Amino acid sequence: MKMDNRIISVLSVALILGMLIVPGVSAKNNMTNGVDLEDAELIASYYVQYVPTFLEDFDEWKNATVKSSTTFYGLEGQMTAYSFDVLDGEQYAGYILISATKDNYPVLGFSKGKIPTAINEMTTSSDFVAEVQASSEKLSVGHATPLYLGGTFYCMEYSFVDAKGNVVKKELVDLTTSKMMKGDENQDENLSKMKELFDTKENEKIQQIKKKEAKEQWDSIESRMSNNFESSVSTRSIGWISGVPLYEWRAGCTPTSAGMVLGYWRNNGYSELPIGTTLIDELASEMGTYNWPEDATWPWDMDNGIKAVCDNHGYSSISASNDYLLSWSDTKNQIDNGRPFVLSMTYGGVGSGYEEDKPYGMHSVTCIGYSDGTENYVFLHDTWDTENHHYLVFGDWVAAMGTWVVP
Repeated sequence: MKMDNRIISVLSVALILGMLIVPGVSAKNNMTNGVDLEDAELIASYYVQYVPTFLEDFDEWKNATVKSSTTFYGLEGQMTAYSFDVLDGEQYAGYILISATKDNYPVLGFSKGKIPTAINEMTTSSDFVAEVQASSEKLSVGHATPLYLGGTFYCMEYSFVDAKGNVVKKELVDLTTSKMMKGDENQDENLSKMKELFDTKENEKIQQIKKKEAKEQWDSIESRMSNNFESSVSTRSIGWISGVPLYEWRAGCTPTSAGMVLGYWRNNGYSELPIGTTLIDELASEMGTYNWPEDATWPWDMDNGIKAVCDNHGYSSISASNDYLLSWSDTKNQIDNGRPFVLSMTYGGVGSGYEEDKPYGMHSVTCIGYSDGTENYVFLHDTWDTENHHYLVFGDWVAAMGTWVVP
């Protein structure tokens, strides 16, 4: 299981350049889109009872209760999420993360593992990095605030104080990597091109789409909570594409994922396309994947690379395009029309069947289906194994893009 391909999604550069946009809710959550802790706890209590109805691995949650654990904040001091411990009697059974604003999806993630702020090795390492940095500047570390910025992007924000106790500045440490979050102002050609793709206008579009979809989910979960539990379970719908091949990582996760998409079309009328490793290697070459450290792929080269491979084998009628504003409706539309696609994410969450220390992070996968219900999921072939499909909560990432392939 290898994740050497750090697929650079559009929002990655936004993070590097310090342009990350998070929902604008006041620190006290006194605006209309803010969610109180009490309401979040009701959502969490409801959802832990719902999970075992469609996930057999969570049987121990059938009679579980929840207990408030951590309140997370954003870059501007606004609340972003509440985490709750899931308890099976007196025993810890996992956690569930609920949004602190209705501008985001209600359920941001859940797991039988531990959230990063509850993992001692991560917090200890983060504290150490902050202490070393502060000491090098003849400062000391003051208050630390847990931040949640989406997907698996958990940070600690440390106040650096001088000898008089005055806060001089604040620094961020990524909990999952134990690295200081420093803005990189390097404006080389590729970064400039990425920034141009993801300008303020595009940010606004993403936020509008997300708010619309989030509202639909909040309306749905609140409506279902007000009705009987059985009716809420029966309204789930599934979209699924059979026959998508399972390829294991080779030459980068993006060409491997694209290989599964074209492998599907090869088996459905486009037999002149290559197969398996030959197909993946050709995709990697056309995408320029080999030109990057650790087999990474720039997003604007994904669709061009797929198109080039199709053209090379006589299928100029096959089109490929990148959607930098991936939405739930677009996701369902592709699957309902029988078109698997490449899903590339930044700070992607933990897929089913994996431990908390193995998130998708910067990764491309092949989307083969969805579940549309109280919570929305995508079903994936993730390039890490050749036996199973995995599911992931839709939106459990900081940003994601889809690469569509249409014969």
